[in-house]
Amino acid sequence: MLEKKILMSSSAIKTRILFLVFLLMSGSLLTSCKEESAVGSSNKDHTTAIKAVVESLLDTIKKNNPEYPGGFSIYVTYPGGKAFATAGFANAPTELTHFRAASNTKSFTSTSIMLLYQKGKLNFNAKVTDTIPGTNKPYLPDDANYNIPFKNSITILQLMQHRAGVFDVSNEMIPDSIQANVPYKGANYLDYIMETDPTHTFTFDELTSVNSATGLYYFPPGGGYHYSNSGYVLLGKIIERVSGKGYSDFVKDEILIPMGLLSSSMPYLGSDRQLPAPFVPGYVQSVDGIKNTTISNISGNVAEGNLITTPADLAKFLRESLLGRGVISSVVMNQVILNMIPMGGATANGYGCGLQYVPNLGYGHTGAHEGYLSEMIYDPVTDITMVIYSNAWDLRDGILSISKVMNTMQEALYKTKGIVLGR
Repeated sequence: MLEKKILMSSSAIKTRILFLVFLLMSGSLLTSCKEESAVGSSNKDHTTAIKAVVESLLDTIKKNNPEYPGGFSIYVTYPGGKAFATAGFANAPTELTHFRAASNTKSFTSTSIMLLYQKGKLNFNAKVTDTIPGTNKPYLPDDANYNIPFKNSITILQLMQHRAGVFDVSNEMIPDSIQANVPYKGANYLDYIMETDPTHTFTFDELTSVNSATGLYYFPPGGGYHYSNSGYVLLGKIIERVSGKGYSDFVKDEILIPMGLLSSSMPYLGSDRQLPAPFVPGYVQSVDGIKNTTISNISGNVAEGNLITTPADLAKFLRESLLGRGVISSVVMNQVILNMIPMGGATANGYGCGLQYVPNLGYGHTGAHEGYLSEMIYDPVTDITMVIYSNAWDLRDGILSISKVMNTMQEALYKTKGIVLGR
């Protein structure tokens, strides 16, 4: 089993950022806010008031870090209206401006899995070694690349809920202490490959082969909760084997086009590193200065973090999906998906199938890719949808500085919701 090490590489920092993002969403890093119960929203234009929230958010960050290289945007929809507010950008974006939504991708991957379930093509309680309905082939290939620890015990549902114990190849360092004779010991696998081949196209088979070769895992399936991008890589492979389509093609054909999310995409080639126009550039600030991270090889994050989208598309996807007006029926959404989200306890931090419940805000997900932080939230009680993002990481003090930014962003969402509700 993996022994945790404190290795402060860029990948190790990213791992801790993801962990903090989910603590934040579960409410562990914030003081409790008053429970929302009213369903009150008028057709009033709240743009001016929300603009003040975003400007205050930026002022708070700039007070402690005058050189913060990014800005903040909040997009809100509510009964009778919508609002978009921004501050801190050299070129002001709109709700139609592209950004990297990172792990918000997982909501699309889980939606894909549940869509296949809805069509009778998949059983989410099945083990990954079980055969796909109507075929004689297993959900995951029976070959050396997929000889991962505890493969015979892992279920599709456990992968969606981050309860399978799958070691996170894209975020973690490979410990020097492992017995396997692999050349990337002591390094993050993605960083190791891209150091000499920055446009390398990673594949599901290649990434999973690292899990198999190293034998690393967090715990036996069902033995706990640990956020894992690699678990969603396995889900991406399952989607391909069940549907007969590439992951990105499946999401495009079955989710993006049917839902009218025409400004969203799922790049998968190592050479496809640029954002479509218009876009907001991403920046990472460290003790060494400020680095532009807009151009990025996202092929190592397919199915778990490769989404490029806009605030308008992301808000539409989340709201329509949770209302049962997307590609998932209201019956499956309400009786299956939402029932899988734990509403209490710290074991899974409120994480279900590509969605997490945030006390007093609603259901949603977050994203963290170098230079971009984001969160999408929908509250079915008040019918309020919110998308917030920043185009910078502050790493001058490592995790401490970026956690302050994340806290302040979350507080801005609570304030924004209060404004819409007239509180």
